[in-house]
Amino acid sequence: MKNNFSRKFALFSLTMLLEIAVINAFAGRLTAQPSSTLFNPEIIESGEVVGEKVNFKPPKVGAPENRKGGASRGLNCSQSQKSLKALLPASNLGLTVEQYPTFFVYVPPISTQLAEFELREGNDSTVVYKTRFKLPATPGVVNFSLPPNKTLQPLEVGKNYKWSFSIICDSEDRSKDLFVEGWVQRIEPSLTLTSQVEKAKPRDRPALYAESGIWHETLMTLAELRYSYPQDSTLVAEWTELLESVGLNNIAQEPLVPNSKNDQANK
Repeated sequence: MKNNFSRKFALFSLTMLLEIAVINAFAGRLTAQPSSTLFNPEIIESGEVVGEKVNFKPPKVGAPENRKGGASRGLNCSQSQKSLKALLPASNLGLTVEQYPTFFVYVPPISTQLAEFELREGNDSTVVYKTRFKLPATPGVVNFSLPPNKTLQPLEVGKNYKWSFSIICDSEDRSKDLFVEGWVQRIEPSLTLTSQVEKAKPRDRPALYAESGIWHETLMTLAELRYSYPQDSTLVAEWTELLESVGLNNIAQEPLVPNSKNDQANK
């Protein structure tokens, strides 16, 4: 009987040990899962994107004139307390690596849709490019790009260009224009940055440009992501933080007007 009991006890102990081993192994798998799957930063909810935080570092260059709010030459067509504003750092100069960069402007509610853009070389009176186009009916942040065509030479590296954006309230009396001015300078990107951007996912490119102090492409790449993922709260938050970091708090949460081709009326 004693031998019978010993055999049964040994069998019971072996069964218990096997169960404990299985439980421990399963628990180990559950413990390891969060770091590899549940908390993997690349695995996110549908419609959201994850990438490096956009932290703009202003370059050690400045424009001949500091940033100012939207000015007016007289009574204008604005229907809001907010003014027309160029999306630029406090220095009023944005660096770009593009031959034909994209510009961003906040347009408040207005009673007209006719706008004019003008580009000059430095403080020179020579106009490099000039065009008129219709604005979207919706107020908010709009963008427009220099056209890569034979009538406009690419921006020269290292040269400052002064640009102005005007809302034409009365085409017969330009003294009523609402306008802003800013500066742009094209630079050659480093080989390191070029390589990093080429290899990076679209979601990581704004952070790379921001780290290098390249304003125009920081805005453009982040705006393109927002156009692609309009419901992504992370992108909205990063756009807001970026604008607030350069003192554009009062327009940081204004809507980004969907991209559309400029209806050019005059060149």
